Amino acid sequence: MAAGVCVVVAAVLPLVWDHTGADLKVYRLGGAALLSDPASLYMARLRYIAMPFTYPIFGGVVMAPVSLLPWGLAYGASIAVSLIALMAILRMSLTKLLKDRMHPAVLIAITAASLLVEPVRETLSYGQINLILCALILYDVLGPKDRMGRGVWLGLAAGIKLTPLVFFGLLLVTRQWKALAHASAAFAGTVLIGFLIIPRTAYEYWTHLISDTSRIGGLAYSGNQSWNGFLARLTGDLDGGGNVWRGVVLLTVIAGLWLSRSLWLRGEQLAAVSATALIGLLCSPVSWSHHWVWGIPLGVSLLTATQVGRRYPLPTALTWAGLFMLAPIWWPPRGNNQEFDWNFLQVLVGNSYLWLSISAAVLLAVGRRHEKDPAASVVQLDAVT
Repeated sequence: MAAGVCVVVAAVLPLVWDHTGADLKVYRLGGAALLSDPASLYMARLRYIAMPFTYPIFGGVVMAPVSLLPWGLAYGASIAVSLIALMAILRMSLTKLLKDRMHPAVLIAITAASLLVEPVRETLSYGQINLILCALILYDVLGPKDRMGRGVWLGLAAGIKLTPLVFFGLLLVTRQWKALAHASAAFAGTVLIGFLIIPRTAYEYWTHLISDTSRIGGLAYSGNQSWNGFLARLTGDLDGGGNVWRGVVLLTVIAGLWLSRSLWLRGEQLAAVSATALIGLLCSPVSWSHHWVWGIPLGVSLLTATQVGRRYPLPTALTWAGLFMLAPIWWPPRGNNQEFDWNFLQVLVGNSYLWLSISAAVLLAVGRRHEKDPAASVVQLDAVT
């Protein structure tokens, strides 16, 4: 079965592979700028890619060694490390679902099939680091509470790319004070490194550039599957949702942290982390489709923490994975602000990641574990494999 899945994926993946490492080239641009002219970090541009380096200075520090590698080796290493991270994500996510009966061939088959999931294949194609950060966060947050230094990896991940900061909220509402202290100290250390290297540029980044959404692409583009992107497309405002967006963000943060805390306290740690990731995806000014690699642990959470998933595991898994493989967000016309002219059906289809996430959040909120017959649940979940 594993060999058959790998053959199918090997045949299909080249047909949907695109971008050839565009984001990795921007990462390398940041690393090279720090090595040659640190003050030019946020001004440097590639001749054939308009996007500038938009991440904290510590992200450039991490990418500096990568910038020294030949391009082919750097791109290949990016894909290889991301594949290892994907396997780790699946291993950590599926442990509870499959107990201790996960044959290596099953993990290989599921990993190969996951390459066709749109956020995964986009991450690999762009040379992005989403899978690596997701694996680090799952390892850190789901690890034993008494593990030394728990929270440090989360803080470092936030120092590379700011979106992991949302998981500080999970540690806060679940009163994991030691892990929160470690994460905060590690993040503060990454900020301090930036100020030590290029203090003036660091000040400019944290006071001005951090809120400049014009540096990260068009908000209304269909690839932006956040509340801000949805409101920008709905209203036709190139600047995003404004005060409406801020209000929606506030409500999402409150409801999301309540759900995360509820899931954590009832023993659904993976679901709690996944729900927290949803807060970041929905509330970020820009959540490109490749950021949605969190759909993998979220999909597993639907099987373990919801009544629908436990009762109908195979249809739930196939529906969730199938929709992320088909990626309906790309079906309506897109680019050059064509999103402003979408009809009702195109609005539904073109914002499908939002609707999937909201549906998942509702199912997780109403889900309750049935403790009377745990063996029956294991038998049902075997259908997934």
